[in-house]
Amino acid sequence: MTQNDEEPTENNPNVNMEIAVSNKRFRITMELPLFFTLMSVALSGAVTRNLILYRTCVHALNHSEVDCEGFLFPSKANISQHLEEEVQKYETLVSMVRMTFESLAPAILSLFLGVWSDTHGRKPLVVWPLFGMSISGALTVAYSMCDSLGPWWYILTVIPMSFMGGFTSLFTGAFCYISDITTVDTRSFRMTLLEAVVSIGSVIGSIASSYVLRTVGVVYLLLITASLQVIAYIFTVVCLKESLPGAVQGDLLSVLDVSLIKEMIEKCFKKRPNNGRAQILLLTFANSFSIFIMMGLMNLEYDYTRTKLHWAIKQYTTFSAVNTTISFVGSLIGVVLVQKLLRITDLTFSIIAFLSSTTEYIIKTFAVTTWFMYLGAGVSLFRGLSSPLIRSMLTKMLPADDIAKVFALMCAIEAIVPLISPAIYSSLYAYTIKSFPGAIYILSSAITGLSVILLGFVQYFIWKGGSQENFQRLVEED
Repeated sequence: MTQNDEEPTENNPNVNMEIAVSNKRFRITMELPLFFTLMSVALSGAVTRNLILYRTCVHALNHSEVDCEGFLFPSKANISQHLEEEVQKYETLVSMVRMTFESLAPAILSLFLGVWSDTHGRKPLVVWPLFGMSISGALTVAYSMCDSLGPWWYILTVIPMSFMGGFTSLFTGAFCYISDITTVDTRSFRMTLLEAVVSIGSVIGSIASSYVLRTVGVVYLLLITASLQVIAYIFTVVCLKESLPGAVQGDLLSVLDVSLIKEMIEKCFKKRPNNGRAQILLLTFANSFSIFIMMGLMNLEYDYTRTKLHWAIKQYTTFSAVNTTISFVGSLIGVVLVQKLLRITDLTFSIIAFLSSTTEYIIKTFAVTTWFMYLGAGVSLFRGLSSPLIRSMLTKMLPADDIAKVFALMCAIEAIVPLISPAIYSSLYAYTIKSFPGAIYILSSAITGLSVILLGFVQYFIWKGGSQENFQRLVEED
């Protein structure tokens, strides 16, 4: 990574850009659209889940509306354990197929988007998925209004979002954008701030969910979430400026260029000093494992708390809000205070974050009352730091021209994860729901433990090759 005191040369044009960035005042960029987007996801998540449970109960399993209407209640209804298990098993299959449809197109597009954005800019990577999410949000509203549609029809609502890149494209564009407009000194803070803003949006959405549902009902709640997605889209189109100087306008067809994949692979897998290639790949896979767990648990944690602790939407959304708040506060305290005061490296703090997550999952495995879930959340105070710190570390290890390409590889792997993770987690949950539903958390703790091992190898390579600053200097000379 170039330093601000270097002289700009023909072979090092990024010096001028970094100096210019460092002289700019802080301004809101990706924070606002991601805030509205994640707030909409949190606001509608459990409500949509209940709607699919109800449609599964009525249309797929042919139970009466009276027997099934309890799945729509924001508070726990008197539903038999047998019916709860039967509906959840079928609904996990629907969710698994939906996740596959939602993730397939982004997985393919992610192979092209990072390298493509080096020429055509970061803004399209944000604008396109937000447009797709707005369309998908509108289709979800229409689905909720048609009582005759079964659970499988819901899958159609995710297609626009999927074909426009989904969350894979959105976060690739967001992190590349932040990397463009920040310096080495400010990057960890801005990436953590972005994660924190996402957390705030999730907290507000989670807290408001059950209250909005009681006040306006399912259809209008989903209409509000769709409106939030439209606001995020309009903001990016009107207010977000392109971060890449000299970006050439491109379209969706220009994305599908096989040479882009070749260029990404060459940059990501080329030999680098001090086992740099191995370090990059280990960091990439460690971060992807955290996404693997998130995507696997995303559609099951609510079911787990319904089955094990007999929670309803209100209890779950309250916990989700507290859980996210703890992660948000932990991230800010971690980066602003702990890391600065104790001078803990990005890598060391990422290891601490993964270890705390391992402890959290073990506690949740054996939850028998509500406080177990909150204890797990409190123990993993710094869990939200692993991803932004790993990304920040990668940007400090890489030349500016390689950052988007490595992010593209990272996002390509992360895009493949939803094609695998929900199937594994859903199958495990369906198999163990009667005997040991906490098995999904045992799997999660094992995966976070593996991430710690991978980061341990990265630390070993750094020790073996010298200081991180020396590694960056060798990368620049490479």
